[in-house]
Amino acid sequence: MTSPPAPLGRILQLKRVAKYLVAAAFVVTYLVHHNLARHHLDNGTTVSSDGLIVSTAAGGRTYIRETASDAAWTESHSPYHAMDRDVRISFRLHDPSEVPYPNKFLSVKPYMCGSEKGDLPTSLSGRTVLNFTTTVATDLKIVHLGDSLGQQFVQGFDAAVLGKGYESSRDVLQEYFYEGGVYSHNCLSVAAPIRGGGISSYWRFTNLLSLSNMQKETECKKEELQLKQWAGWSMEQPRALVDHRYVGNATNESSDWWDAKDTFPVGPFDAVVMRIPHGWMDIPDITRERIVEAIELAGESLGVQTVVVTTLPLNNNVLDSSDWQGIARINAMVRDIAQTWKPSPGGGVQWILVQEFGELTNQILWQNARHLGYNTSSFAVKHEDKGWEQSGVDFLLDRLPLAKRKWPPSIPMVCAERPPKTTGKEGKDCKRNRISTDGIHWCIETLGPRYAASIACLLGCVYNGKVVTMKDENDVRECERECNELLMALVPVDERWIGSETTIFSQLPA
Repeated sequence: MTSPPAPLGRILQLKRVAKYLVAAAFVVTYLVHHNLARHHLDNGTTVSSDGLIVSTAAGGRTYIRETASDAAWTESHSPYHAMDRDVRISFRLHDPSEVPYPNKFLSVKPYMCGSEKGDLPTSLSGRTVLNFTTTVATDLKIVHLGDSLGQQFVQGFDAAVLGKGYESSRDVLQEYFYEGGVYSHNCLSVAAPIRGGGISSYWRFTNLLSLSNMQKETECKKEELQLKQWAGWSMEQPRALVDHRYVGNATNESSDWWDAKDTFPVGPFDAVVMRIPHGWMDIPDITRERIVEAIELAGESLGVQTVVVTTLPLNNNVLDSSDWQGIARINAMVRDIAQTWKPSPGGGVQWILVQEFGELTNQILWQNARHLGYNTSSFAVKHEDKGWEQSGVDFLLDRLPLAKRKWPPSIPMVCAERPPKTTGKEGKDCKRNRISTDGIHWCIETLGPRYAASIACLLGCVYNGKVVTMKDENDVRECERECNELLMALVPVDERWIGSETTIFSQLPA
């Protein structure tokens, strides 16, 4: 191999040096921010020591904050970017006319909810309830684990973290198709670098991770739900994510300072978002021991220190009131695991957070049931009480008689209009709504923005600001509660946040 001509050689050498200087500058910037001290003013305002971030408590809350400071936000998708140490993950809310609904990566057409679906009831369709969109900025490395519902929500999350023009930064490493490509299921995907310099990945599983179902090799292929035929899992899957190398800048941020074809390793992750695959797993098989083992294996195989577990919602695998009570017991178990978690001093998973997704969807279904004419009087007085959702079992389990699947869907879950009580064909189906298409999967166009904002808020409880320890556990739990009460419930967000470039984030007091 011959050496390049001397002038060209010197130019290439200078470019390489410049590239490393730019990388070093980003690192130095991060280290400077890492040591910022914050000062709290009497009016609830927080100011960083260099004056970069000025934030105020949002709506009287202690842990959720808002700011107009650019230091808490970025539009950079550079792999060299480092978020401010005080705000490593944040989000903004938008009008759908400015930032579209998060459907650009959805890959299963029957799960999508387009304009042909019936309108939401007015109690749900308000701009501050379920009619805004979300963008997220973070330098965290996040991996989502779950079944086809997990795939839906990570695809919606990826739309929130990859800005317009950055779609090519999402790689599907493994996938399979069936029914002529109508169903496209990802098994492994990596979106990198995302807004803020972080990573968002997905790992499909249909059975909680366990040493008992680990295999030497596994295949990305169609599984049979009714027969409980699982593909299993192997260490090859997390290794494929951790070892994956992504193109550093394959978009309009390319620069002469570095080669657009440079690749970077993903490496260990910071956090897992885990959905328990109910449906693939029967309720009696979802035990405390299985959940804990799955959390521990996720930590060991992916290097994460934080796991967010999503509570289970209603779906058409809930056949009767006994099953519905079983879902409530699993969700209570998840909360107890999180609250009683004792991390190992030698490392591993340090924090388990709960995303109250089941609570959000229950409130949505109650409102739609009321819109359809069901008696939901218990909602107004009981939705704050423990176990309030059990009072709605009669109308929640009122099902369509027509179904292609083994178990028909709940009418309040899928219908925009209540079907007539008749034995004719017109009484066997209904005009579908923008909540769920089939009684299992959810409309990401409707629920995805709250989901993405919720994940950003929950992770901020651990990663924004000071390094949290078990001494901060009470604050972490209160922060978790605030995030869930705002974003995983039908609480209207602040109208001022939408379309105003206001940055929202969670953070523990210094």
